[in-house]
Amino acid sequence: MTATLPAPEPEISADGAGFPGPGSVTWQLLGQWRMTLVMPRLLVLQAAHPVVGAGLAKHSTYRTHPWRRVDHTLISLQRFVYAPPEQRLQEVQRVLRAHRRIKGTDDRGRDYSAEQPEVRAWVLGTVFEAMSSMERLAGRPLSPAHEMRLYDEWCATLGAFGLDRDLLPADLAGFWDYFERMQREVLEDNTEVRFLMRDMYRGAATPSQLEWCPPVWSLMRSSAAMLMPGAVAAQLPQTYRERLHLHVGQADRALSRMVHHAARTAMEPLPLRSRYMPVAAAAMTGQAAASGADEARPGGIRLPGAGLLARPLGLVKAVASAAVRGQDRDSRADRLGRFFSQVLDQTGDGRIDAPDLQAMARALCWQLQLTPEQEDKVYAGFTAWWDHMRATMDTDGDGSVSKDEWVTAMLRNCDADPGYVRDGVHHAVRAMFEAVDTDGSGAIDRHEYRTVFAGGRVDPGDLDRGFDELDRDKDGAISLPELLDGLTAFFMAREPTAAGTQLLGRA
Repeated sequence: MTATLPAPEPEISADGAGFPGPGSVTWQLLGQWRMTLVMPRLLVLQAAHPVVGAGLAKHSTYRTHPWRRVDHTLISLQRFVYAPPEQRLQEVQRVLRAHRRIKGTDDRGRDYSAEQPEVRAWVLGTVFEAMSSMERLAGRPLSPAHEMRLYDEWCATLGAFGLDRDLLPADLAGFWDYFERMQREVLEDNTEVRFLMRDMYRGAATPSQLEWCPPVWSLMRSSAAMLMPGAVAAQLPQTYRERLHLHVGQADRALSRMVHHAARTAMEPLPLRSRYMPVAAAAMTGQAAASGADEARPGGIRLPGAGLLARPLGLVKAVASAAVRGQDRDSRADRLGRFFSQVLDQTGDGRIDAPDLQAMARALCWQLQLTPEQEDKVYAGFTAWWDHMRATMDTDGDGSVSKDEWVTAMLRNCDADPGYVRDGVHHAVRAMFEAVDTDGSGAIDRHEYRTVFAGGRVDPGDLDRGFDELDRDKDGAISLPELLDGLTAFFMAREPTAAGTQLLGRA
């Protein structure tokens, strides 16, 4: 059985360069929610490339923020395909800027750079392969005509990234030969592949949809840790499975088949806005995309009632925590430890070094769509902060800072020198403030504040409360001095009720 898509149209509505537009096979496939089911396969095949794997190992934060990585990938793909040409150009420029600093030498002494054209072509090729596989795994493979059309459409996207068309084979048959050759000769079995296939499901943080009830996620995570490795392996191409020496049992194949078939059957009767992700659905219905952060990002769509339950649970947690610790206890060590784990240790290895600070800068720049000059200032601010930390905290001289080194140094130096925080973190805070203050007003409003501090780990009620505490003059905005004072209090205030101490939510 093949997909019952409309016959390929002779002309695609695009931006003049053959880019897939309304009526194209790409539009009908890429924005479907079912693409989330082939994301594990897509990410594994990308990570298996030695350059991508090295970039993930050295620069990515997906180990500690897996849902953010999935969010960013899905949203970026939607903007790339479904946005008007000028917005598409902005998205491409944002992607290229985010990757231009990803370069270095891997653990085997090989140079790598995310700017290598053949690597970018491979990454784009895996997206085509994922769309085709989504239909095949659901028991409804594309017809030869539709698959050829899809391939031609997707190859037309290479030009948007400044890539030559001949980086991918000229026709579909050539692509499948290329895909097989890459599996045999280029793709590797590395730690990033194994993490994506197995370990990610064991320790992944609670997604925002389930943050109101962590036990539910704990149960789901335990089940996923048992079932997902086999299900992901069953999705992978046979040639690469053999490279990894993976055994796929009948139960794994049956589970994968059941999930994909059930998703297709359940989604097909639904209205378009329920079958497609927000940006894609908005484009296909001719409406503006949702502007709210929770509505615009896949990982941010909350379950019904989640917000109603989250705040009472957070209040109970805060009251219980206060009763245990007492209000007169020095709360700095707890805050500093949480800041290290939740903010600084972006790569999740228990230590912080230059890549962690660079990852923080990259995450901020990704959200704000800054100019290259603005991005340079953000990176420079976070680099200055890291240089300060390394000079004053790295007691064993290994080029990184452990959690104990961080907490000990902050407590010692803040007591000895009131200007210690100013000399370090303020570099990054100033750069961050100027980047977030997009209208140049000299203050950030509540929406801009959420851009920086919102996240799955901070309850929305705590977030608003933190804003109100920092807004000392109650003018509805936070000035740079107010933000600097708040960050200083976060690190230095002994009492847990000082303004600025609730930036990460209640302890």
